[in-house]
This record gives sequence, C-alpha cells and structure tokens, in this order.
Amino acid sequence: MNFASMPPEPAPRSSSLCKPGRPPDRIRLHRRERWLMAAIIVAQCLMLSAAVAGGFDRGGIFGKTGKMFTNFRPIPQWPKLLERYRAEERKDRDCHSSGRGRCPYTEWTRTIERLRGKDKATQVREINRFANNWSYITDPVNWGKEDYWATPGEFFDKSGDCEDFAIVKFMSLRALGFSNAELRLVAVKDLNLKVGHSVTLVDLGGRIMLMDNQIKQVVQASTVRHYKPVFAANETTWWLFK
Repeated sequence: MNFASMPPEPAPRSSSLCKPGRPPDRIRLHRRERWLMAAIIVAQCLMLSAAVAGGFDRGGIFGKTGKMFTNFRPIPQWPKLLERYRAEERKDRDCHSSGRGRCPYTEWTRTIERLRGKDKATQVREINRFANNWSYITDPVNWGKEDYWATPGEFFDKSGDCEDFAIVKFMSLRALGFSNAELRLVAVKDLNLKVGHSVTLVDLGGRIMLMDNQIKQVVQASTVRHYKPVFAANETTWWLFK
C-alpha cells in the first residue's frame, strides 16, 4: 500500500468545551524531558558499544572486512579437525585418569598449567614461543598428502606446517580461557612469497596481535603489510574475504 497517496485524516472538530491549540506548558516540558532522556540513553549506548567493540570489529583482519558465515560446509577441514581434536582430548583425559604411559598432551598440559593465571600478554607470548619450537615439515613429507590439518597431539608427535602451528596456538589460548571472539585462525596469501600461509590472530584489549611461525616474536598485525586474508575462523563462525 502506498501511504503517500492516502488522503490525510480529517482534522478533529472543535467544540466549545475543548478547542485545539498549544498543549499546556507542563505537558510540553514533560515531552522535552522525555526526548532529552532518550537522547542521553542512545548516546550512552553508542559510547558503550564503541568501548566494548573488539579490535576485529573496528579494524578487521589485515585491514579487510570479511563476510560472516556460520555454515562451515565450504571449509570442511576445520569442523573435521575440531571433531578429531575433541576425540583426542577425551583420549588424553582417559590416559591421565588411568595413569598408563605417556599421554598425548603431557608437555602441552604442563605448559598450559604453568601459564594459567598469568596476564594475557604473557600467555600469548609464551604460547607463541612454545609452539614455534617445533620444526616446520610440509604435509606431503609428513603425511603423504597435499594438505592435512593436524590435531595438537599429531603436531606434538610429528611437527607440521603453517596451519598446524596456527591451530596449536589457537587451541592453546582457548585452553587458557580466551574466548572465540578474541581469536581468529586465518588463511592468508603471502604477497611477498606468492604462497598460501596460516596464522593466528588474538585480540589483546583492542590490539590485534599476530602469532606466526615465520616471525619469532608476537607483533601487532597492523605492522605486517604483505598478508592478504582469504578466510578466517573460530569455533563458531567463519569469514570470507575478497
């Protein structure tokens, strides 16, 4: 229905008892007060939203904003990896409860417990250092496959390539209590080397920090200009970049 074409409502008839006119001053004052209060509430909400918005919301990923999805069908490697990781976690718990042999996560568990309670910056720095101690081995050499996403236990056993480093760092920070909203596993195009690569990004108080097996230290992601994001993910959502 086109409301613009509708005729205006007829004006109410006046009567000797109640003639139309300006509302009393008290009513007009109450209206102004309500409008002022509503404006203050809206302004406070906008300020609060800006304060709590994470660095990913403000700056995107390597300066790009992706399209968000919750259906992981286009990147099946990630949900399959998460399933295998959950099964591996159960195996590790059973191993520890039985007290038999060397469990898959023995060294990793000690590292997580040592860092628990530390400040987040320390946790990020130490997890990056811990994971980067493993050797880089390509998937064809390691697994006889062109592309294979290793669980943390598989990585600790056989090392891995770039996405395996990124996965271990992501899962380590999740084990330390970082939320999914604070983390991204990111597939990028290295514009210098003209190859695909994977890294982990973490939001530290609004600053997006890069954890990269090619860089020894944790650095602010905005200082790295040669990565072009392809897709990013956490455990609930993923983003596609163009």
